[in-house]
Amino acid sequence: MDIRMHSPGSSYSIVKESVLFLSISEIVVNNISYDISVNSVRRFLSSINSTNYMFFRTACSEENELLNANAIKMTEAPFGKSDSEDDIVEDYDVLAIRTPCCRNRTGLEKFLMAAMLVAFVVIIGLAVGLTRPILKEEKKYCKSKECIQAASSILENMDPTARPCSNFYQYACGGWEKKTPMPPGHHMWDRFQQLSEQNLYVLKNLIEKHELKTAAEKNVKSFYESCMMTTNQDVDPTLRKFRDLIKNVGGWSVPGPPGEETTNDTWLFNVALESIHKLGAWPLFEIKIEIDEYAPTQKHILKIDLGETNLPSDLFPVPRTGTTPLSTNTTVSTTTPTPVKVTVNKDIAEVKRVFLDETTHLLMFFGLTKEEAATKAQNLLKLEEAIASISPNMPHSHDPNSLYNLKTIESMETEYPIVDWIQYINSLGFRVTGDDQVVVLHPLYLTRLSHLTLDYMSTNNTKQILRDYMVLSLIRSIKPYFDPRVFDFEETEEDSMVVPWERCAFYTNQALGFATGAIYVHGTTQADSVDKIERLISYVKDAFKDYLLRKFWMDDVTKQKAAQKIDDIIEKISYPSFILNSTFLDSYYKEFVVVPDDWFKNILHWRNFQLTTNNRLLTEKPDRKHSWIRPPVTVNAFYSPIKNDIIFPIAMFHLPFYIPGGPLAMNFGAMGSVIGHEIAHAFDIQGRKHDNTGKLVDWWDPSTAEKFAITTECMKDQYSKIKIQDYTVNGNFTLDENIADNGGLRAANFAYQMWVEENGAELPLPGLNLTNYQVFFISYAQMYCSKWSNLGLLKHLLTDKHSPGLARVNGALTNSKSFSWAFDCSYESNMNSRVKCEVW
Repeated sequence: MDIRMHSPGSSYSIVKESVLFLSISEIVVNNISYDISVNSVRRFLSSINSTNYMFFRTACSEENELLNANAIKMTEAPFGKSDSEDDIVEDYDVLAIRTPCCRNRTGLEKFLMAAMLVAFVVIIGLAVGLTRPILKEEKKYCKSKECIQAASSILENMDPTARPCSNFYQYACGGWEKKTPMPPGHHMWDRFQQLSEQNLYVLKNLIEKHELKTAAEKNVKSFYESCMMTTNQDVDPTLRKFRDLIKNVGGWSVPGPPGEETTNDTWLFNVALESIHKLGAWPLFEIKIEIDEYAPTQKHILKIDLGETNLPSDLFPVPRTGTTPLSTNTTVSTTTPTPVKVTVNKDIAEVKRVFLDETTHLLMFFGLTKEEAATKAQNLLKLEEAIASISPNMPHSHDPNSLYNLKTIESMETEYPIVDWIQYINSLGFRVTGDDQVVVLHPLYLTRLSHLTLDYMSTNNTKQILRDYMVLSLIRSIKPYFDPRVFDFEETEEDSMVVPWERCAFYTNQALGFATGAIYVHGTTQADSVDKIERLISYVKDAFKDYLLRKFWMDDVTKQKAAQKIDDIIEKISYPSFILNSTFLDSYYKEFVVVPDDWFKNILHWRNFQLTTNNRLLTEKPDRKHSWIRPPVTVNAFYSPIKNDIIFPIAMFHLPFYIPGGPLAMNFGAMGSVIGHEIAHAFDIQGRKHDNTGKLVDWWDPSTAEKFAITTECMKDQYSKIKIQDYTVNGNFTLDENIADNGGLRAANFAYQMWVEENGAELPLPGLNLTNYQVFFISYAQMYCSKWSNLGLLKHLLTDKHSPGLARVNGALTNSKSFSWAFDCSYESNMNSRVKCEVW
């Protein structure tokens, strides 16, 4: 039965309270590590005063025990604001009961009160006495090489002088920030990039030093070597190839030297746009093939999306609903800008300045004087601003139902007269008619873009700006493939430190990812990783599902469907098995022609291969079980709502995310939280709108959906108050990722507790003086150690849905009562907020 506190005026209540206190205290002594028991007693004593008695109560269970044999007891607070983490070590709460101190007590009451105090003193003696032999046992540490590696990694990256309850990010990552320089050419650097660099170095050595036998593997070597050859190449050959490319796509207004002219008086917008889009650059708009959300197991469909831009739309005012065309002579709407909390006027000016400097420099590379280049850059900035101002803010945060706008191609001809759509789409290699349908993701943008483009086509001067804008989009998309020193007239010390092999290994992996994956798998040993990652996933899935089923604000039908969705998540771990089939790989890459010693041509061949490979999807049925969206040598993890699958590539299975055979406190804290993060995406703002098969369908009870929305408001407000340097996080833009961070951490925490209950506590790590639960939370935090320049942080806040590392760490941990318990953080500390936001 439920245990309730009765009126303190009755003898019965005191008898019951005495028995209850003794019962729970016994459990504390016997079932929880003794050092914690002493702390609990210390807190109990400090809370007693002349007008208050503090009593422990159990979780509401008839068995009156901390743990059910089969499940962890979990409770929840009202929508989005949780006062309890409800984990194993917190299945009891402290209740304050205010009673009059001057009332006359009966004889029985006095006797029972005295008996209770005597018992309490005895318990203190037992706790202290029992602690002494246990302390000797705690000197036993895990001394395996994996534990020593884990302890060393934690110690060298943390700042032990920082206070964990004041700024846990600094405590966990201060050592990493101090010892880790920002690499040349980067505006941010984090643990993901650091591990990527290490993996690419392994891949580089395998390519350079090992014998590669299959046709696909030989293509990898030729592609990589052609890239490395550009390091010692003169600028002139590269410049000539760029000019030839510009001429092939219709030219621009920048003249070349005699024999290398790049101007064209017969420029045609449609033809130029088709040519540039075929090369994988997407000015103005992008056409792509994706799985149909309403038939995810049946077909793919063409979609029209926003184009690539160099300026975030959030920097500019949102125009009125009208579709007045814009040009260099048109004033952008003067309506009040959408609030962007991460920026101020000086930052907008800085982003524009960087754009102008880079554009001017690039135009000078092609022969313009500084004055000529600066004038053209100003005109191009105006067009960039116009396009950004008609683009939707935070486009990827929109309701997926509102993005699914099905149009016949024939209707697009009249609604969006920017191009001849039938002719344009067929020029990319498709075979469509006017009756075929496409999805227009942002119809209002495409309407405004049509007017803007037609306006720019109306005069020779503005047409020239539009043409230059399109060509520069192509150049910008190809420029990163080359050593940055190619485009610099004056080599800086930073340029001289650029490492060519890293760039070449990176793009080789991007271009031939399945083949590089095979080389990496054959050349490294991670035999136990798949089975153990599967077990981690199983624990985290069970914990997440158990927690979800206890959500009081969800109706039973929605709960069961959500649990089924978790069960039906497809797990893709390490690498797809087909990459070890050399016959398959050779066949897959047979149309990818790699030319020895010609890096420029190989880039174009790669882009053509991507186009033809993607085009085939339109006539193919989606393969949810076997398709991989990234190369195995990728340091990231992925969840796809339209496939309901999670992917954990082999390159992730290293520090700081995972140690094969390492301590479970670390592996659950890091990799377990990553797993939980991806599972939580199945139930974030966007992911929850897809069912267990990936279909976009409203499967939630309306009342439950409304309550879910309420829970998210707390987290949205919380993150919008987090300040980093001079900026504030946009809690609305980052909401999905923040939900996933918090839900993933909570699921991993419960999963680790389940593992400990089944297998017993691990030996602590040597040399740290940390409990295993402290190691768990430090491991979570150290995944997100990062460094930023001011410009890098600004661009991240404006364009990336993930909060910066400091916010990912401190934001999630302030919502975790388990964290506050592990580090004994008081309610007055920064890291133990009284209001704890909780969605999952």
